[in-house]
Amino acid sequence: MSLKHTQQRLLFLLNQPQGWPKGGAKVYNALVVFLLIGVVVTRLFQLAEIPTGLYADETSIGYNAALIAQTGLDEHGTPFPIYFRAFGEYKNPIYMYLTALIFKLFGISAFNLRLTSVLFYLPALLLTLFLVSKAFNRNKAIELYTLAGFGFLPVFFMLSRISFEVISQLTWITAANLCIWILFNESSVPVNHGLEAGLPKAGLPKAGLPQTATKRSVNFLGAALCGLILGSSIYTYSTARLLSFLTIISLWVIYLKRENIKTLAIITVMFLASLIPYIVFTLTHPGATTERFLSISYIDDPIPVIEKVQVFVRSLFKYWSPDFLVIHGDPNLRHGTGYGGIVFYVTLVLFGIGLVSLFWGKKLNRFNIFLLVNLLMSPLAAVITSAGAPHALRSVLLGYYLFLISCYGMALLSNLKDHRLKKILMGSVAFWLAIEIIGYQANYFVFYPSKSIEAMESFDVQASLQFAVDQNPQAIVFVNEPRTSYANLEFYADLISNPQNIPITMTQEPVPTADSCLIYHQWNEASLGVSPAQFSEYESLKQPNVIERLSGVKPRKGIMKVRCYEAAQ
Repeated sequence: MSLKHTQQRLLFLLNQPQGWPKGGAKVYNALVVFLLIGVVVTRLFQLAEIPTGLYADETSIGYNAALIAQTGLDEHGTPFPIYFRAFGEYKNPIYMYLTALIFKLFGISAFNLRLTSVLFYLPALLLTLFLVSKAFNRNKAIELYTLAGFGFLPVFFMLSRISFEVISQLTWITAANLCIWILFNESSVPVNHGLEAGLPKAGLPKAGLPQTATKRSVNFLGAALCGLILGSSIYTYSTARLLSFLTIISLWVIYLKRENIKTLAIITVMFLASLIPYIVFTLTHPGATTERFLSISYIDDPIPVIEKVQVFVRSLFKYWSPDFLVIHGDPNLRHGTGYGGIVFYVTLVLFGIGLVSLFWGKKLNRFNIFLLVNLLMSPLAAVITSAGAPHALRSVLLGYYLFLISCYGMALLSNLKDHRLKKILMGSVAFWLAIEIIGYQANYFVFYPSKSIEAMESFDVQASLQFAVDQNPQAIVFVNEPRTSYANLEFYADLISNPQNIPITMTQEPVPTADSCLIYHQWNEASLGVSPAQFSEYESLKQPNVIERLSGVKPRKGIMKVRCYEAAQ
């Protein structure tokens, strides 16, 4: 057999899916379809209803996106702004403009508002699947693990069903990491391509491959795209303003070799070029991009440096604690359900196995070192803020990098030579992962909706507005307390039927008047003025579902109340 034929045969073997029994293609394909359908259906099912009500950050995005879609102006009359000013902070543009596009195409609704997050999440899943498929030589076991583990990971599931900007950061980083892998692992074309990633290849020892060194060619377009993705990530979520710079630095430190200089330089030039709008905005709006950070961080506080270091260390430990990772997660019920942490127990166990595989098995290379370094850096932007720690949104990339390292653990199990042990361990992973997914999904759709009412703070704003309009008063007054509530009014006002165009105004000091309706948060009832006019009231109740009733859960009061005063006689 000629050397050329041998090399072609080896290439063919390398391109075959690994970690899967012969003849299992139909089962694999069926599982892929089943998991993909499950991911999509669970994202879209009752999307507008769970979590219960839109939080003010969501309605603020919805309000501004609707204005952009309709007029090209934000709530302050600025045409197509780089950043959107809203109650004390500036919201990022990428999520906002995609939401505006969705509204333009499909109409304004709570469902379409949250659909934006689904449309950011699904590419993140597919990009991650593509990355692990390439990096692990199409190992089908790891591909299925990615569809199930990444597809239903608690932190991603939660954030893909709520209209928060942070999910767009995940999409950008998954795209950037895929570009990085392709640039530095596929730009050269040696016969043994793929094995330089330091990943196990079932039954095919690295030493048995022909070693043909080929000079790496520079992928100019790919490098430019990579730099553009990394740079533009700062327009996804506020933590990216720190993490994107750290990622660029880590790229230079880890991949600095003579043959990589041009690629790194192109990435950096495009990275810096993509910052131009940010720099222009910062110069024309001094303090706008740092005001919110300074208000929630201890970095600028007048306390001793040693105390700041202590706060930093304590906060860092919170993010790496089992309580945050797998037990309870973020205590804020807008960021988590309280059932389980940000990742599954199975993910964390495989993460540990993956670390052992990389270090003990001496399989470290530049790419997985890059992943490990970015794993360590991922919570840093969250750690230097004191408000709400541990905070699942600011540390969302921690879950992402934990998952990627866990794939190395899955690779180790899927390539065990002891087939009996491999079946036992792989079966255990599949069983316990399924149990965790089912448990989380059941809790999310059955018990979480009632728990989320108070956290979301707007469960019945739309129903309250519609009730007030249906009474046909001369005026409707919305009590804007807390001050962010105006976003709820502005967004939901677009969703109700008001054929008489009854004027709806806002105030923080309500004065009841005849033939008018007051809409207010229930905790503001004591602040309402006294009126001699008779009034009717509306207050909604969230009825428990069947399972909740069997568990003894009582109906929960809504957030809003309405008083409609009779006309003067």
